[in-house]
Amino acid sequence: MVLGEFRKYSDEEIKHLQEVELMILKDVVEVLDKHNLKYYMYAGSLIGTIRHKGFIPWDDDIDIILFREDFDKALPVLKDELSDKYDLIHMDYIEDCFGSFAKVSLKGTIFSRWYTDYVEYNLGINIDLFVLDNIPNSDFIGKLHHFAYVFFYQFVINSCIKMDMYTPFRTKLHHVAYHFLNAIPINKRFWKKVLTKVMKSFNNNDTKRVVNCFNPEGYVAYEKDDFEPAVHAKFEDFKVRIPKNYDKILTQIYGDYMEIPPVEKRYNGAPDIIDFGKY
Repeated sequence: MVLGEFRKYSDEEIKHLQEVELMILKDVVEVLDKHNLKYYMYAGSLIGTIRHKGFIPWDDDIDIILFREDFDKALPVLKDELSDKYDLIHMDYIEDCFGSFAKVSLKGTIFSRWYTDYVEYNLGINIDLFVLDNIPNSDFIGKLHHFAYVFFYQFVINSCIKMDMYTPFRTKLHHVAYHFLNAIPINKRFWKKVLTKVMKSFNNNDTKRVVNCFNPEGYVAYEKDDFEPAVHAKFEDFKVRIPKNYDKILTQIYGDYMEIPPVEKRYNGAPDIIDFGKY
């Protein structure tokens, strides 16, 4: 698959996918609640919770987010307690995984993405777990921090996978970077450690703000106090945790998030292969 090429879901397929993802969310939340680890619905899933009381009808994923302290505790717990049914996909656990956030992936299913042809691990139907790291009050320093994250993230990607890009020129450039980074005596784990260190740069400081470094919208800093105490809201047939000041957070990211976008902007690119297995 060439980067950027996706097909559309059928109505039956998106509904089935959402049902399976809801099952994954319930299993993950059960473990997090058991260990008193705080999570929050995030991004499109938070919009869905507020605007639709569940999934955005055309949305094909679930996003939750945790503060770094809870995220780092959650990974080994989820890996241990859900291992019979799920794989935990994160760069610390899988050599050719380049994700600085985590995915809980359902075994016995297939959910191909643009990169799955280039990695050795299997990606099943999954949900995303993002992480909030401390950031200073200065937006100038915050943007430098984001630049450093993006810069070193390129080293992680280019050292982990050799893939086809949007254009022949970018593909050739990426292949050169891949071969160079795998020829020098510095392995993938080094770049991952550097990236993690950059993400955690300010976590020992008592700051008022946090960021999700892997934010497709770029640099967006949130106030810590906007998250706790969390409130509960309905998501389909399930109660979930959402940030206290969800309106402020969603407005920061999306503007008028309550406005339903026109049909042509309801993007839901489906993978070439989706296999629900026994589910």
